[in-house]
Order: sequence, then C-alpha cells, then structure tokens
Amino acid sequence: MTTTDYRYKLETPRLTGRRQEKVLCPHCGRKSFVRYVDTQNDCQYVADEVGKCDHQHSCGYHYKPSEYYRDHAWTRPARDNSQLSIIHYPLKRSTSLPPLQPLPVELVEQCHSPKSTFWRWFETECAQKLNLDPVIVRQVYEDYRIGTDSRGNVIYWQIDEQLRVRTGHIMQYQQDGKRHDGYQNWVHSDKNFKDKVSEGFVLRQCLFGQHLLPQRPEAQVCLVESEKTAIIMAAYQPEYLWLATAGSGGLSPEKVECLRNRRFTLFPDSGCFDKWQKVMGRTQGMQYTISNRLEQYPQNADLADLLLKPP
Repeated sequence: MTTTDYRYKLETPRLTGRRQEKVLCPHCGRKSFVRYVDTQNDCQYVADEVGKCDHQHSCGYHYKPSEYYRDHAWTRPARDNSQLSIIHYPLKRSTSLPPLQPLPVELVEQCHSPKSTFWRWFETECAQKLNLDPVIVRQVYEDYRIGTDSRGNVIYWQIDEQLRVRTGHIMQYQQDGKRHDGYQNWVHSDKNFKDKVSEGFVLRQCLFGQHLLPQRPEAQVCLVESEKTAIIMAAYQPEYLWLATAGSGGLSPEKVECLRNRRFTLFPDSGCFDKWQKVMGRTQGMQYTISNRLEQYPQNADLADLLLKPP
C-alpha cells in the first residue's frame, strides 16, 4: 500500500477542499493541532483528539487513527464502505479505554472564585443589560463551579456525572466580556497546575455542565458551542439545562452519549449547522433537534450575541 492509498490522512486544503483548520492541541493547549480525516467518509474528522501536534519536540502529541480504533473498537468503520457503517462489538468499552485519571476535585474548590475578569463583567454589565435575577446569577456561579486562575482568567471545568474532573478550559476575557485572542489553555497542560496532574493523565473530555444532568433529570437540555453562551443562557432561561461543547470542533458522538436518554436541542453557531449535522449523523438511537435559527446571521454568531447585540 502506498502513502496515497491510506484511508486516514492528516487534513490539508488539497485533500479536503477546505481551509486547513488548526485547533487547540489536547496535550499542550496550543493552536497547533492537525486532525486526521477519513477519506472514505467525506473527509470527516475521525475524532477531535485524533491528530498530530506541530510542536514535535516541545509537545510530541500524536494520536493515530489505528490507536484510536484500538481504544474505541466498537466504533471502527467497516473496511469496505461506500457509506460509513459501524461494526457493533460486544460491550467491552470499559476495558478498551485507558483508566480515567481525573484531576483532584479539591482543585475545583480551590479555584472557585468570582474574581475573574469574565465573571465580574457577567454579574455586573451583562446582568444589568439582560435584567438577570441576581439570585439566579449566583446560582449559575455555584452550579457550574466557575473558577479563576491566579492571572484572573476564568476556568470552565469539565466535570462528568460521577463528579470526576476531566479538565478545565482556561479562557482570557477583556473587561467588556469579549474574548482576548492572546491566551487560552487547559488546566491539564497549564504549567501553573503541573503539580496537580498525575503522570499518567489521559485527556477524555466531557461536556461543560455535564455534572448537572443527574440533578435535573426532567429538564430539557440545550447544547451550545461556547461555555460563555451556556452561562449567559443558564441565567437568562434557567428552565432549560444549558451545556457546552467548548467550541465548534468539540462536538462528537462520544461526548453526547451522556444525553442518550434525554430530550435535547443543539444550537450550533452560524456557519456550523452542516458540520454539527454530520457529526450527529454518526450517532444512533438518539432523540434530538438541531436548530438552524442562527444561520441567517453573520458567521460565528451565537445565542449570546443575539441577546447582547446593541439595539
């Protein structure tokens, strides 16, 4: 087999016909990660974490499709498939995955603080503009365990239903609540938290807010891209349970498996409807709705943008 015969290849514009999109590396947290695509399945990404980091010496992260399907055997595509079909193996998922080594839960408590630039903006300017109930705002802060690092950046913790801390998304905001493009990272790869991460740590992300599912078993779930949007909507429409994927590339069949027995609606940012529809097409037996209401707006608009847009 020659190189050109390989089914799984690193994404390039020539191969996919789209602009190459480097994303945050799941190991070092830098925007230097190129994902593998399946050339027999419309060049869809194998999985968010399957790819190679450009920083070979300082990071060296390289998770190959063969390794991914070794660890996730039940999702392995058939060898001969003009259309993607999934081979269903006996349920041995717990033995196929490496043992989960969560971050210490005490870390969440230690960093639970309203002093981040983001939260100060949210509970003052944003809350005032949207006329949010201060009691509900405070409840959102507690429910989602909003954190702050030593530099004033917000930490969005990813905690699963068993209260295992998978990681934390560190984001820097300006005083007006807008993203600061200069910095974002993950707790498991941030040097300031290095001594809190076990040596054999393996990243297995979950949805932001996932730990709230058992607490609100009857609530209809709404899934958005950014944690910021989930926080704003949780205070604005608290009757729904708002979760986030941590970016447009953060949606995967594995992540939404926790919603299998729930009613849920997805709200992709404008321009991402088709992308999310393809991802959800790889799931089976789930009841969901994908909203296209944002497609009429400029690229990357989300629900929070519509609420905060100046009149």
